[in-house]
Amino acid sequence: MDAADIVPILEAMSSDRPHTLSTLRKHRMRELAMQVLFFWDSHGSIDQEGARRLVTEVAQTESIANKALEMAMAAWESRQVADQWVERIAPQWPPRRQPGVDRNILRLAIWELTHRPTPHKVVVDEAIELAKDYSTEQSASFVNGVMDTILKEHRALIDPAALSDQSTTEPTALQD
Repeated sequence: MDAADIVPILEAMSSDRPHTLSTLRKHRMRELAMQVLFFWDSHGSIDQEGARRLVTEVAQTESIANKALEMAMAAWESRQVADQWVERIAPQWPPRRQPGVDRNILRLAIWELTHRPTPHKVVVDEAIELAKDYSTEQSASFVNGVMDTILKEHRALIDPAALSDQSTTEPTALQD
């Protein structure tokens, strides 16, 4: 049973579980956005009509389909920056050498981390879960390592004081 099977069950339940339903919808949006990115990446260009067909066939609602397409479009437009960031962090595995699924999971996660108010832990956890569900055995570890480094760099960029606070909490060498 996947998220698509669970959503109708949760919707039929009492409204005391909106967080669970919201979480499942957002996970489904990320899944669909990643699939659209993979579709575009494999064709080398945007195919709006093909993407629309792809998401409407499997999305539970029009709202999920529209949000998944919006996420995919934004991540696609930011892909060059994301790819450069990943290549700098993992030069032995530049995007052109990565499995297409991994490349697009990272693009989506980097876009969401840098452009959405989503909690950082959620972005990283979702990227890892997508890698576990859709890619190779090693992919979840690779995505985790890349996203951990990107998250640290992103935090340092948005809050340089956090970086200096970390350095003051580390033990210092004794002076003569």
